[in-house]
Formats: sequence, C-alpha cells, structure tokens
Amino acid sequence: MSKNILISGGAGYLGTILTQYLLQKGFSVTVYDKLYFPWLYKNRKKIKNHKKLKFIKKNITEVEKKDFIGIDTVCDLNGIPNDPASEINKKYTWNINNIGRRNFALKAKHTGVKRYIFNSTCSVYGFNKKIVYENSKTNPISTYAKANLMSEKYIYDLKNKNFKVNILRNSTLFGFSNNLRLDLVINIFVYNIVNNKKIIIDGDGLQYRPFICLRDICKIYYKLINSNHNSFITNLVHFNMTIKDLTKKICKSLKIPFKNKINFNKDNNDKRNYNVGSKNFRKLFKNYKFCSFRTELIDLKKGIIKNRIKKNNTTIRMKFYKKLF
Repeated sequence: MSKNILISGGAGYLGTILTQYLLQKGFSVTVYDKLYFPWLYKNRKKIKNHKKLKFIKKNITEVEKKDFIGIDTVCDLNGIPNDPASEINKKYTWNINNIGRRNFALKAKHTGVKRYIFNSTCSVYGFNKKIVYENSKTNPISTYAKANLMSEKYIYDLKNKNFKVNILRNSTLFGFSNNLRLDLVINIFVYNIVNNKKIIIDGDGLQYRPFICLRDICKIYYKLINSNHNSFITNLVHFNMTIKDLTKKICKSLKIPFKNKINFNKDNNDKRNYNVGSKNFRKLFKNYKFCSFRTELIDLKKGIIKNRIKKNNTTIRMKFYKKLF
C-alpha cells in the first residue's frame, strides 16, 4: 500500500478536504501548492495527524525531481480550476494546465513514483446531445477543457508497468470544504438560498450537467490508492440533471419553497451540455455506494452558515484570477 502521497494543488477546494481525509486514514501527505488559498497551511496544527503533513510552496512550473523523492503516489489537482477563469489569461492557463502538468508528471515518473492520479474534468465533452462515455468523442469548448484534454492524453501515454496512470474525469463538484468555492453551481445555489436570494440560471436551464460530491471523490481516491488497478480513464459521476431540475431538487432537499426562487438570465446562454455515463466505473469500483445528496446539501448549508461564508476573491475563483492577472 502506498504510504507517501503528494497532492499538487493540495490546498485548493478539493485538495483541502482530500489532504485531511488521507491524513485521517494514516497516510503521510505532502501538499505541493503555491498557497494562494492558505486555510490548510494556517490551520495545519489543528488538523488530525498533522505531524504527517508537509508543504512544498511552489508553482508547478518550478518543480524539481527532488520534490518527488520518497513519494509513492501523486494526486495531480493542479491548474486553473474552471472554464470562466481559464479565459482570463489563456496563455497562462495553457502553460499551467497543459505544459506545466505534463512536465510535472514526467518528473514524477523519472523519480520513481508508482501511481499518478490525474484530476481531469467532464468538461472535455463540451457540448453533446447524447449520453457520453469514456470512449465518446470529446468536444472541449473552453481553454480549461482543451488544456486538460491535451495534458491527460500526454500523461496517459507515459504509463507503463512501473508508472500507473489513472485519469479521473470529474463531474461538477459540490460540498463543503474549508476552502469553499462559490463558483460551482450547487454551492452557489445553496449559498443563495441560505442568504434568501434568488437563484439565477444562465440560459433556459435545460442544459445537462453531471455531479459528484467532494466526499465521494475522497473515498474513490482512497480506494484507488489502496488498489492494484492498472492504468485507466474513467468518468466520475453520481447523477446527471438539468440545471432547472437541479434547483427543484435542492429546494426539496432543504425543504424550501421552489416557487418565486428562480430567475432565468436568457442573455447569458450557457453553451455547455453534457449528460455523462461511465462504462468503466462499476468495473473498477464494484458495489460503490454514493453519498446521500440530501446529507451533503445539509452539511454544505451548515458549513456556509457556521463559517459565515461570503462572496469574495477567495470563494469566487474568477475574481481571484482577475486580480492576480
């Protein structure tokens, strides 16, 4: 079993909760991160098993082979994190999400890392009218999706018997993290409900999206790190739903009246539409039971209220990168 894990982007939205989860499971974790969002670092001594936690404060373009010495598994969560933020500075996005991630994986391989888990995205499917699977034609629209697809293809080709590569195409994430993002659809909808604001839907709300919660991602990473799986590409999806139906499901789960809560912004039409399935997931993770949607929503709502979460440069990544650039 792998014992020493390096998580690049380990102080981000997913990275913050994945780091804590793996530490609780007894792993030694090295967080490789520029620490633009420093909650994890600032609170490191409060975290369970924090003596097994180390930090490397670097941009991935600064990576060296020595950073991987003693590391068994790399969880690559690197990069500009979503479609809108990727368009602010396309050249920077390309350098990080494609070229930077390629070089990061190559150095990991040459240093003796045994497993490389690449955090990709279902955005690579872009716009598709039919249900898409791992072998479906990709159709990336944004710089974010194009860069991720180019990078995952290159890194997957690095695989061999000593360097296993696992490409995880995540659905749209949701759930509470101490480094919360409010630029994710379920998170911002719940935030708006908590603050008694209307939910704004871009377009007609008939566009499909796949979803999966943070807790499920952490559980899947844990199972994968402990497995003997060879290299593979898989979609990670719990459920698909149109954005309009999603708002109804959220209101029902939180026992909030749906009527008069929804507004449509027809002038800002969202062109992305993908309904995602997986032919590989059940083969790889047999009998996996997904977390309760309602339970995750309630935890998200409680986290937003308890931590007094606000819209700002930290919780809205596009605002942060606009300021950075």
